[in-house]
Amino acid sequence: MTYRLSVLDGFAAAHRLEGSGGKCESLHGHNFRVTLEVRGDKLDDAGMLLDFGELKKILKSVLADLDHSDLNEHRAFRGTSPSSENIARFIWSEVSDAIGPGKVKVVAVTVNESETASARYEPEKQ
Repeated sequence: MTYRLSVLDGFAAAHRLEGSGGKCESLHGHNFRVTLEVRGDKLDDAGMLLDFGELKKILKSVLADLDHSDLNEHRAFRGTSPSSENIARFIWSEVSDAIGPGKVKVVAVTVNESETASARYEPEKQ
């Protein structure tokens, strides 16, 4: 039996998508929305996979590092594009490191840069 949890949070940031063509090459900003999904097989004595509060705290900490920044200047995106796809992969990696090995695995991170556009990162093998 597998359980899945998800939490939602957001951050505001600016970026330029150099080489993308068109208006996205200019500095512009988004109010990004991030959905984090984790999975696991065992519940604790309280009947929970992981406390939602703990999961929200971890995600909020990762997003605080991105909030109100120029993502092109952020350490994670030096030498790469701060696209929604790469932002999702960065968040996945940071949250995975913060959770550490154990009973819960990060399944996917979805980054919405608007109400109608999102990118999802989920590694093929977990």
